[in-house]
Amino acid sequence: MYGTETMTREEFRKARREQVLGEQRRRRQRILIFCITLIVMFGAGVGFGTLLAKAEETAAEPSYKYYANIQIEKGDTLWDLADQYMDREHYENRQAYINEVMRINHMSTDHLTAGKKIIIPYFAAEPRIR
Repeated sequence: MYGTETMTREEFRKARREQVLGEQRRRRQRILIFCITLIVMFGAGVGFGTLLAKAEETAAEPSYKYYANIQIEKGDTLWDLADQYMDREHYENRQAYINEVMRINHMSTDHLTAGKKIIIPYFAAEPRIR
């Protein structure tokens, strides 16, 4: 009566173990699919956000670098000249501008002598036509 339809204890344990392993495998697959979906969605969001940010950037106005030859007057300092001629879009700070002026004019100190001429860089939005 029970002989053909009954399982031995070992067969039952083996069948149950296969069932549990199958459930674990399916659970892992669902978790993996969920994680991959999250990663893809995050990547798409970052990519789309980057595209939007690039689309919102405005094209920078072109600027042209020129040099002026100026005569030093009594009381002039490189700091005053930097305040007058420096363009904050092109230099990090006044010291960077002063360093460029000193390099262009082959100066070893920041001391200026009245009556002498130095070259000063400046930027303009429009090109100069000669």
